[in-house]
Amino acid sequence: MSAAEETETGRAERRWFAAGALVVVAMLGVQVVAGFVREATSDEPSYLEKVQTCLTERMRPFEPVVGDLIALSAERGALRTNVEGNPVTVVLGGSEKDAERIYAAYSSVAPDEVVRTRLERRRKVVLLWDFDPSQTQREFMYLCTLDAQE
Repeated sequence: MSAAEETETGRAERRWFAAGALVVVAMLGVQVVAGFVREATSDEPSYLEKVQTCLTERMRPFEPVVGDLIALSAERGALRTNVEGNPVTVVLGGSEKDAERIYAAYSSVAPDEVVRTRLERRRKVVLLWDFDPSQTQREFMYLCTLDAQE
């Protein structure tokens, strides 16, 4: 094989490689754009909306969180509600790591007794009760936040 043939073969290989790489990049770009479009047009309710729906269906009023910077920093949002006379702040982390961050932030400012008895984390959900919750109150909030824990 002569040097000219070898150079021509090398150029052809580089062109095919570049064309293949371009196709792969284009396909990845299309996937990313399609994902954004799907998210923008999805009718799927947010995790916070799912919790609100559960509370509404069970005739439990809720309100937005005001003045609680830790709860307001949650990626999926937060709300306040009242379960059988016990007010609770429901904080929805965007991930388990986000929920751990929220729990740690509350733990750093709350008295030990509050952390032991009124602060709970279940996967991506953090609950801060105003009073020690009963088992029934805990179970109610567990059921209403089940979708948000995924």
